[in-house]
This record gives sequence, structure tokens and C-alpha cells, in this order.
Amino acid sequence: MHPVKVMVDKVILVHLYYNCIGRQAIQYPFQESLRNAAKLRKEGKIMLKRFMVIVSVTFMLTAAIAAAWEPEFKEQDIDKATEECDDPSPCKPELVATMDDNGNVNLALLQDAQPNVDSLLPGWCPARHCTEYLNDGFYNNCRSWISATSPGAEAWAEIDLGRPYPVKKVGFGSDHCGNYQDRAAKDFRILVATSYNEDSEAASWKVVYDNEDGDPVHTTVYFEFDEVEARYVKISVLNGVPAEVRIDEIEIYSGALAVNHPGKLAIYWGQVKAQD
Repeated sequence: MHPVKVMVDKVILVHLYYNCIGRQAIQYPFQESLRNAAKLRKEGKIMLKRFMVIVSVTFMLTAAIAAAWEPEFKEQDIDKATEECDDPSPCKPELVATMDDNGNVNLALLQDAQPNVDSLLPGWCPARHCTEYLNDGFYNNCRSWISATSPGAEAWAEIDLGRPYPVKKVGFGSDHCGNYQDRAAKDFRILVATSYNEDSEAASWKVVYDNEDGDPVHTTVYFEFDEVEARYVKISVLNGVPAEVRIDEIEIYSGALAVNHPGKLAIYWGQVKAQD
């Protein structure tokens, strides 16, 4: 093959390979194209090196920060919980998972997550039915909360996560093992907010799930919705079976394992995103 033709072919290939840098190489006379091709080749190598540096730094930064954050969960002592359980039910405390099958963290079990309720059935806690049992990491009746709600009044239970997280799934039940069929939430909503107001009708609350006229929740059920930022997650029950409502555990799952660190850097597994 003629040397000139070989050279021309190389120029054309260089132009096509570095097309993202410039389109002018093959539009010039032959010798001008050679000079431009050399320049384009050099610029292309520089851009490639810069790209590889960005990729490497991003990967290392993500891995380093992600590895540096280990979720701190509440202590789950199953032997202690079982020993303290004062309940004739055959169902004793069962451990609640700190992560779901997809690796999403149960934010309700983080150490900073705190429960709050509208009322508490008197005379039982600490043997059973305590506010803190809403997110203590154990299922079933003796590690549950029961409201002291009058017929027709709202009963609510909520978790303050301590700071906003991306949330896309909430789970709860009346009695995980299904031994007790009473006191199940029936007409309820799941609300989320980033700022707090006790009034469930306040504009700060967003309804992410509405079970109006739906089936009562006996065993644990999970409700998924579009991912939303939330610090407060509330279950507002307008109709229980009967009026009092029992919830043995509230589970709140992140859409991705994410932690907002100081400096407003949002850290996800496999992703670094600088926020405004």
C-alpha cells in the first residue's frame, strides 16, 4: 500500500477517534491536517489522563468516606428481651433486621432515632406496651406499643430519625407472629416531614401512603413509595380495631444507604454528590 495512502488513513482515524475535540482535521489541506492530527492526539491524551484522574479520585473518595461511616444501631439483646417478656403468648420477642434484603438500612434502629406517641395504654410498661418498644429492634406483643385512644380519636406514633434521610419504605404491624388479631390499624396514613409539627394536618407533613378504608394491618406489612427526604415519620391512625391501636415495631428504610455529613456532602454507596 502506498505510504501516502497509509498516512491519510491514519489521519482520518485520528480525526474520528478524537472527534469530541475537533472536527476540523480532515477539512484542511493534507499537511495542515497532519499538524492538527498531532495536536489533537496530544490533547486527546491529556483529556484521557484527566478523565482517569477524576474517576480514580471519585472512586477513592467514595470508598474512603463510605467505609468511614458505620451505622450505629440500637443494642438488640434477644436473651434479655425474652427474659423480660411478660406475655402468655407463644410468640416471644423476635429480632428486627437492621437492613433489608436489598441492603437498605433500617433507619428506625439507628441510635439517634427516637419514638413519640399521642398516648400510652397505662399499667403495662415496662413488662410490655412501652413507647420505646416502637423501635427497639424486637417484634411481637410484649415488645409493642398500645395507644390509649378514645373511639373516633386519632392515634399516632412517630419516629424522629435525628436528621433527614432519603426514605422510600415503611413497615409496621400489630403482632408480627399473628397471635393477636385485635387492636390493628385500619384507616391510617403514613406521613413524613423534615420539620416538626405535632398536628398531623399541618402543611409540613406529606402523605406518602393512605390506607383509608383499607384492610387492617395485623402481621408486618411494608409500604413502598417514591423516595422522599424525611426526618420525621408518623403513622396516623384514624380508625383502629377497636379504638386502641397496637404497633409492635416501626421500620423505616432508606432508598439508598445515605448519610448527610457536615459540609452538606451527601454520601451514597457508589456515588458522591455535592449538594448546593
